[in-house]
Amino acid sequence: MLFNSFLFLLFLATIYVVYWSAPSRYRPGILIVGSIVFYATWGLNREGWWGIRWTVHFIGLVVFNYFMVEWMLRHPARKKMIMATTVIINVINLAIFKYFGFFVRVTVDFGIDLPPFVENMDLFLPLAISFYTFQLTAYVVDVYRGVITEEIKFSRFFLFILFFPQLIAGPIMRSTDFLPQNPYVNKERIYRGSWLIMGGLIKKVLIADPMGTIIAPVYAAPELYTGWSLMLSAVCFAIQIYCDFSGYTDIARGSALFLGYEIPENFAAPFFSASAREIWQRWHITLATWLRDYIYFPLGGSKISELRTYINQVITFTLGGLWHGADYTFVLWGAMWGVLLAMERFFEGVLGWKLTPEKNGVLRILKIMIMFLIFSFGAFMFRAQPVQYKTVEVSSTEIMIEMISGTFTHGSHHLEEHYTEAGGDAETMEAVFGRQVFRSEEMKQLETISFMALAVLFFHWLQYKPSQFQWLRKYDFWLILILGTLIGGWLLPALSQSGHQFIYFVF
Repeated sequence: MLFNSFLFLLFLATIYVVYWSAPSRYRPGILIVGSIVFYATWGLNREGWWGIRWTVHFIGLVVFNYFMVEWMLRHPARKKMIMATTVIINVINLAIFKYFGFFVRVTVDFGIDLPPFVENMDLFLPLAISFYTFQLTAYVVDVYRGVITEEIKFSRFFLFILFFPQLIAGPIMRSTDFLPQNPYVNKERIYRGSWLIMGGLIKKVLIADPMGTIIAPVYAAPELYTGWSLMLSAVCFAIQIYCDFSGYTDIARGSALFLGYEIPENFAAPFFSASAREIWQRWHITLATWLRDYIYFPLGGSKISELRTYINQVITFTLGGLWHGADYTFVLWGAMWGVLLAMERFFEGVLGWKLTPEKNGVLRILKIMIMFLIFSFGAFMFRAQPVQYKTVEVSSTEIMIEMISGTFTHGSHHLEEHYTEAGGDAETMEAVFGRQVFRSEEMKQLETISFMALAVLFFHWLQYKPSQFQWLRKYDFWLILILGTLIGGWLLPALSQSGHQFIYFVF
């Protein structure tokens, strides 16, 4: 049941009516049942009744964590042992289902033979396992740290983990984000929820999905495209993943508001960041703060030597990259950000360079452009996926290397024309460089890409300077009615289709 589908909007409307029509004591139960149905539909759609195992596995893990926490609260003297046991089991569960195949691949790559049944073992990947594992683990550690000191009703805890708007791809909620809330709905929340859902659908259906279609041929055969096209495809993927993921978050937050809950913001105009540190204060905020609080700080954070601080940053973000996916490319992507953050700290703290945002507008814009290009460059690692070329499967790592190297070595066929007109010979050029130099394929639909980029700038400005749009709030009703009608008519054909899956659903 995709957020960008008519079925989900119908599901949300049904839950909304039933939920607010019922007496308050029944409302948590209605949301729990609705959330279980929401989660179960994924397995049922994919594997029929056999897919119900996803839901059984998920609920079993939630129940296990709840009773381990209850045990911890009742036996303070053993809380460290109980906490460690629970966290280890959560991590082992994640490692088995998500990383077993990667472990086998790494083992084989290092020339270690494994039994055939191990190499051929194909484990199912429970939907959203990375997200709910982090959420459960944070809750267990918070109880150990004393953030939560009293027993939480099972139904309340169950709803905190299963709450369907954030269940599949976050935001990664903490207990303090959800448990203290007393749900209510009013006109302001309905208006804000409507804006968020409409904005999220626009980002996903009108920008992210079409952009994905535009760049797919480039990532499928990067060896055919010019260096300029490869770099542009990286920029386009940065736009796609922002609109895809922030669009999901907007719909999740809007849906939660209709049900009386506030859930955390996950994005704050990330492409307006002037440093790597600022990007991770604005991009996937709930993941960045989770990594800080539950990995970086326990490693010692910045309270030890400078060298250890740099190492801690690299370890933290390398693990953050691995959290995204079981592949070398994700490990490299995370390590890249860890190294960048460590370098920033070194340049600022040791050398005294000022890399933080400047009051000088021109200099800040220049830094923003550089950071956006670095972020886009990371897309080569993040987006690379295995492809089948004739009878050979090309790995994601090979695709990544081809994309990165091709950006600097793939000349345009227009350059070839000028080169040959000047008396040059393409074969000689290939002999010098050891490979074909000139490419004929170029990125298509540049005008469409430009309009999408302008739309992303608008959404960023909306988050960056919300006060400039505050005067429009007094016209909420009429604007939502008019724009909702226009957007509904525009998007209805797309929503009636099966829709494109959100990128972060595979994590």
